[in-house]
Amino acid sequence: MEDGNFDVVIIGTGLAESITAAALSKTGFKVAHIDENSYYGGNEASISLDEFAQWVDTMASSQNPKYTSVSRSAQIPSQTRQYSICLSPSIIPSIGPVISSLVSSGVAKYGGFRLLERVGVYKSGTIKSVPSSKEDVFKGKDISLIDKRRLMRFLKFAAGEFENEKEFEGADKMLFADLLTKVFSLKDDLHSALVFALAFCFTPTEPAVLVLHRIRRYLRSIGRYGPSPFLVGHYGGTGEIAQGFCRASAVSGGVYVLGRRITSITHSSANPSNDETPSGGDERAYRYSLTLDDFPDTLTSHVIISSASHVSPHLSYLTKRLGDSNPSNNLASLFSVARGIVIIDRGIIFPPTNISPPVEDEDEASSSPDPAAPLNTPAPLDAGVIIFPPSSVIGGSTNTAATVLVTGEGTMSSPRGKWILYITLPLSKLPPESTYAQEILRPYLDATLALTAEPTPSGSTVQLKSPPSPSSPAAPSPSDSVPRPLFTAFYIEHPSPSPSPLGPENSSTQPQTYIVPTPLAPACPLPDLPDAAATSAEAVFWETVRILREAGVRPKRNEQGAEEDDEIETFWPPMQGDEYSGGED
Repeated sequence: MEDGNFDVVIIGTGLAESITAAALSKTGFKVAHIDENSYYGGNEASISLDEFAQWVDTMASSQNPKYTSVSRSAQIPSQTRQYSICLSPSIIPSIGPVISSLVSSGVAKYGGFRLLERVGVYKSGTIKSVPSSKEDVFKGKDISLIDKRRLMRFLKFAAGEFENEKEFEGADKMLFADLLTKVFSLKDDLHSALVFALAFCFTPTEPAVLVLHRIRRYLRSIGRYGPSPFLVGHYGGTGEIAQGFCRASAVSGGVYVLGRRITSITHSSANPSNDETPSGGDERAYRYSLTLDDFPDTLTSHVIISSASHVSPHLSYLTKRLGDSNPSNNLASLFSVARGIVIIDRGIIFPPTNISPPVEDEDEASSSPDPAAPLNTPAPLDAGVIIFPPSSVIGGSTNTAATVLVTGEGTMSSPRGKWILYITLPLSKLPPESTYAQEILRPYLDATLALTAEPTPSGSTVQLKSPPSPSSPAAPSPSDSVPRPLFTAFYIEHPSPSPSPLGPENSSTQPQTYIVPTPLAPACPLPDLPDAAATSAEAVFWETVRILREAGVRPKRNEQGAEEDDEIETFWPPMQGDEYSGGED
């Protein structure tokens, strides 16, 4: 490396860090991006099946407190490179911070997306589809006319400027479930759909105002790209998006070093031989020096951005922890999460619906159902979400809702005829150490497998198993007709630790140039993690710009490397002509 001097060093290639790196590089700052892993994405990475199996084995044998109760099946299916496993599965609202960043930065052209097909609530061995629009409500046959009108009144209220409506009075002191009952007179049988599947709440006790803001973002996303408010990213989702932002950073001059462990970080203010206090306009003011394992050059920078886990105690007086701008994280940060990642070879079947399926782009025609299939035969779910409310399965949680994200071939994350199930259950309290994640999630896995299609000899159609009778238990017992998974992995993910607030007595005299963003909560609602990452990235961007401006560092935005004195006014600068085509001929 000819020049190891940078304006900013970013440690970790998680989604938030990758968005920050792209924004700073595009603005004209010199960025070095480091990750001790050999892949992009950090805790949100999307990796192949063999890489995921190695990751599970490493976490199981390590003392990393973030991941406990880690296990996997011994056998690994073939075609491992055709799977893309995401460590932090999510769906993306069609309107929100991450979509804005994808479009404004030009990173959207590096990846692909498809619409989420269905969201359903599990009840008594079957799935009830969730109405989220006027068409959904009035085409539904399970809701009375009076309840349809009440539900439409609520959806109109939640999608609008509800702060100015009379129904909002006193909402700041109410639970969301109470708002549905007392203000909109909605019956209990609609609560599960609205609380857990429309709002993606963890518990029925979440505050009304927080949930209403979340629902409004979701409802306003309907219609931008199709009838569903949500998108599913190709090749694993968040990890692939993070890699796209890293590519954008590299195109704009960012330097990447993967697979190298940081051996030391020092700061010039701690050097006793440095008797001269640098002025605010001197670019040599207070620099960091980083050395990497098996890497010849020392990297220096004015600013470091990293998670709290990388902060050494001797540098804690230089750290500035940014506040959390996503209110969902305030609640979610209290929860650990039990995760299960399962590969199956039978598709999940949703009951038939009168609502037309989403129409995909021509480029994604290969992911559409086979036109030769019988019209009345439900196609296996390719991209959808199943919600398990509290107490919906025997042996499941009575306090929190579980979600199962289903991704198939149309999401480019698995080979033909295979599907990935991402099972997520927030834990209101940690189970005993003797309880394994596999035991916690087994009821949800068994119930999901019971929803799969029966294969036929011809392979051209699917057959549904007989629906349970009203006297059937909430969670059917496993039987010979329930398929065995091809691969399973289970673990519990815990919130990241907070940085220590302690520092030397002279900490007030030193500028805080080591930025520690608030970590993303593992129990973030399924559609909220990408937006939370983008919101965090923008906050880090503006704080970094402020620090560099005070240090006299200006971005270099042209090929000659000349400094720009113009004020930085936007998170993403306007795209140049070559950026629309990815800088390629």
